[in-house]
Amino acid sequence: MDWSRTKTIFVIAFLLLNTFLIYQIADKRNDSDVNIKAQNTFEVRLNDMNITVTDELPEEQDEISHIVGESADIEEDIINQAGEENVNTLDNRFVEVTLEDPYAVSNQEDVSNFFDQHIWNAEEYEYDEWDSSDNQMYFNQTYNENTVVTYEEDQLVLFLNDDSEVESYIQSYLTFEEEGKKKDMLAPYRAIEKLLDDSILSYNDEINEMEIGYYSLFPPEGMAQVLAPMYRIEVNEENEYLVNAIDGSIRTLQEVEEETDDIEDNQTDEETEEEEDE
Repeated sequence: MDWSRTKTIFVIAFLLLNTFLIYQIADKRNDSDVNIKAQNTFEVRLNDMNITVTDELPEEQDEISHIVGESADIEEDIINQAGEENVNTLDNRFVEVTLEDPYAVSNQEDVSNFFDQHIWNAEEYEYDEWDSSDNQMYFNQTYNENTVVTYEEDQLVLFLNDDSEVESYIQSYLTFEEEGKKKDMLAPYRAIEKLLDDSILSYNDEINEMEIGYYSLFPPEGMAQVLAPMYRIEVNEENEYLVNAIDGSIRTLQEVEEETDDIEDNQTDEETEEEEDE
């Protein structure tokens, strides 16, 4: 064996490896410098327009992907917890539970205790909103601690009486899997900058809330729904915008709700026409 030649090959290999590593470090440093400069420019724009961000920005991630949520059969699990006589299944997706004794929920601690005692996989749901007109409390499921907002309905609804007692609830449950390859995730400040670039944000505006979640913007395919990662950004405590965390496209919650209502109305009309034809 020619040791001199072998040694030369090793030396060249190590030099090439070192060169590659130095290039990688320099490339990452350049990317970091570019990001810092871009963020500094963004902060200057906010200051110039007197736009304030009162909420903490979500934690920045390198990559993210869409997820697919599929309805799971939880009837047996709920029956084991609530008793068969108190459980009714709706549309093979929702489980309705009627309580033998109404449960008083006058504060947040009461709601937490109710969840611990009655709700299956309670830790995977988070509060959405309260409907005072119908005495209903809505909750969404979560994935990796991020809110999941499905196309048509909340995953958990509590029905209360006039004495602020839970009399019944309806629960559904989705299992989630990531769909496709992960892609570069839009930084939180870039999502806000998208609103600036589209002239949605104006002078003296205030960003009150900003969080990352998964939203289903299209009707489900059978029992499955595709959900996109979105930044939900609340402006001036009244307007809410969804900024896609991958491609930066912007929607408003109002647009999504209106499109949902239109599709549901069309589906109802089609079902009515089919019944009349029969």
